[in-house]
Amino acid sequence: MAIVSPITEFSMQMETDYPAPSEKEKLDKLIERDTKLIKSFPFRSDIGEIKFRLADSLVGRNNPGDYARAEGIYSEILQNYGSEYLRARAQIGRAELLTPGIKPDAIKSALALCETARKNLKTDLSDFFMAKTYAIEADLRLVRDDKKAKDHTIAMRLHEKLIKERKAHWYFRARGMLGKAELVLYHFPKKLTEAITLCDRAERLLRERPGDYVALKTKLIRAQLLRRRAKFSDLKKAEKTLTEIIKFPGAYTDLAARAKLELAEISRQPKAIALLRELNQIEGLDPYIAQKVKMVEEELKLKKEKK
Repeated sequence: MAIVSPITEFSMQMETDYPAPSEKEKLDKLIERDTKLIKSFPFRSDIGEIKFRLADSLVGRNNPGDYARAEGIYSEILQNYGSEYLRARAQIGRAELLTPGIKPDAIKSALALCETARKNLKTDLSDFFMAKTYAIEADLRLVRDDKKAKDHTIAMRLHEKLIKERKAHWYFRARGMLGKAELVLYHFPKKLTEAITLCDRAERLLRERPGDYVALKTKLIRAQLLRRRAKFSDLKKAEKTLTEIIKFPGAYTDLAARAKLELAEISRQPKAIALLRELNQIEGLDPYIAQKVKMVEEELKLKKEKK
């Protein structure tokens, strides 16, 4: 389940039952209740807030079709409601929905939504939604990587602001730590130990959400950093972490694929070959990973021929 706003989380806690329902069951009940409220009382004075809560709940649940339904609700809020705070939350909600599998032509409009949301919020990083604009914008800039716009430099600043602001929501502080660690992994090889420490701090913040995408990605980036640093016992620690990610129940396909590739690169045959075979069987594998799989296969063939 993805993170939901404090507004939605408070409403979820009111959905009590015995035995204690799971977080997903609470969301299911809240979604059902809000859907009925909107249909039965479309002219309630607080209907805009209820619609936002419904969209936020749908994004948090992330069942098939939930994102599309949430997108429609956010668009309706922006068309029909004048409250700046409500509109700002809908704007950052729409920007968030553009981030999975980001299309290059959607990044500019998503960044504009983040900027407008911040202006409408008129608050500091202690506000959940303000902190969220920083995290979403950083993700968008990392993907776009426009050198002229200094995307990676700006993303690093956004991450650092989240990290330094202790009053910022713990989840977005953790995302800031992960984002900075990932930038170090690819661009600052002399700061690997610092980045590993950031991942450790992020994992502590995310300990109550072990199955969260950000929590598992933090483990992956930490394993990659350990592998690059390659001090005594680093490779063993990396191997253990990568194996945990792969075996995690319901692991995200992209993270599990990246973990398998990393593990294949540090494993001996026949384990490495078996991992690469599993990767080749995955449909819709990321083109970068598919290309890297071929490279690793070629390297293994050359090693075998030399023996």
